[in-house]
Amino acid sequence: MFKKQGRKVAIMLISMATFEHLPVRVGGLAEAVTSLGEALSKSEEVMVFMPAHGLLREEEESFSSKPEKYCDFRIMVGDRISPVTVYQVWRKGVRIFLFSSEVMDHPQVYQPRDMFVAKMVHFTKAVPGLINIILKKENIKPDVIHINDWHCVFAGSLVKKYFKIPFIFTIHRLCRERISVHELNEVNLSELVDPRYLEGDMFNIEKFGGHHCDHLTTVSYSYLNEEWRTFFSTFEGKTTYVWNGTDYTFWNPDFLKHAQLPRKERRKLLLEENGLEDGILFFNVGRLDVEQKGIDILLKAFEMIMNGEVPGSERVRKELRLILLGSGDQYLENEARRLERQFPYNMKSIIAYLGRETTREYYGAADFCLIPSNFEPFGLVQLEAMCMGCIPIGSRVGGINDTILDLHDFPEESTGRLVPPRNPASLARAMVEMAQMSLEDQEGQLDRMRRRGREHVIKNFNWDKAAERYIRVYKNMATIKLPFVSYAEPY
Repeated sequence: MFKKQGRKVAIMLISMATFEHLPVRVGGLAEAVTSLGEALSKSEEVMVFMPAHGLLREEEESFSSKPEKYCDFRIMVGDRISPVTVYQVWRKGVRIFLFSSEVMDHPQVYQPRDMFVAKMVHFTKAVPGLINIILKKENIKPDVIHINDWHCVFAGSLVKKYFKIPFIFTIHRLCRERISVHELNEVNLSELVDPRYLEGDMFNIEKFGGHHCDHLTTVSYSYLNEEWRTFFSTFEGKTTYVWNGTDYTFWNPDFLKHAQLPRKERRKLLLEENGLEDGILFFNVGRLDVEQKGIDILLKAFEMIMNGEVPGSERVRKELRLILLGSGDQYLENEARRLERQFPYNMKSIIAYLGRETTREYYGAADFCLIPSNFEPFGLVQLEAMCMGCIPIGSRVGGINDTILDLHDFPEESTGRLVPPRNPASLARAMVEMAQMSLEDQEGQLDRMRRRGREHVIKNFNWDKAAERYIRVYKNMATIKLPFVSYAEPY
């Protein structure tokens, strides 16, 4: 195995394939893959494969070293030969290979679809090509390849076929994505076509990955349970879950601009910056969408409270403040602006994505964070909020259910509130309940919840623990397949 800069030879050489890795970020996948790789690199050698996405055209300071050319080679896609240049760069102990070509340099990660499919096909062909060159130049090959989401499944299957390298497939979110058989034939990937994965003339990529991988994981116990009948049960015998973590060293109140001030003072300053008077601050951050994030549920719950449709709302609505931070669905953006106009003293919508440091300031000032997802494989917002002492109120789904200890289920250990998904009335009642606790000066109880929340995340949902679980999976993959014990403790 290669020696890392200033490091001794490690136990395993782990390769990871992904379409997102910081600084390329579309959603939570980038944060998860980056953090896991850095945690794994503390004891193992880690290399990451990713399309360049135009990154090399920019002045990028997110790496420990400048990208340097590693190799050139060519791939055959359909009847065309496409040149590929691979650059390598280091980031916090992880060796990253960026694949550059006319197609793989397109700056949009997933759009438009035709370009994305082309990028996926080129990446599929290029990954085995690079491993072959690494084998020749350095006389090493990975012990495992870790595939993150369906975009990289075909690359993992070819690596397994040609190099006998076992692959683990992690589903961060089921998309049930399909590609036409015609498209596969057109780009010389007809060898991957198998009747088991066909739905008409469409090819189900995630089913293919599930059958072909050596081990299948997802990111929370509850999500595995929710999707067991519809998907994961097909792969019983090699399926389990490994919780994600969060970077609690970054999500730390000590790094706030006004860390020396009490939380209420920070809240007052933040609300003033947003043109609102002081009050009980509820906060939501993330993508505005109806399908997954439940922002329509949140807006309806807020409107119900402000219209006095919830018991106890008369007492709290004057003190209630809501800040919505994010962008996405045009209808939801318009609804947020409508409610802001209707309740200008209570609500502020910021239709934008702000940086991590700015988001941290909001977590560090808000009383409560709202996560009303309809489904959530894992979710990072609730962990970030708890790290910052912002009490989460979230849907009882997926990773939110796994990570928040509900006030009524665990009164002595609680870290937040859980409510049924897709239910604005239940969310509104929980918001009123928590607002009443603030008004009744139950700050002692709320402060204990805040303290327990950070302790809970640091103890149970850190990336070092996730890395330990994955290493156990990798090592077992290298010898025998792991038996699946229904809903056992994660690795």
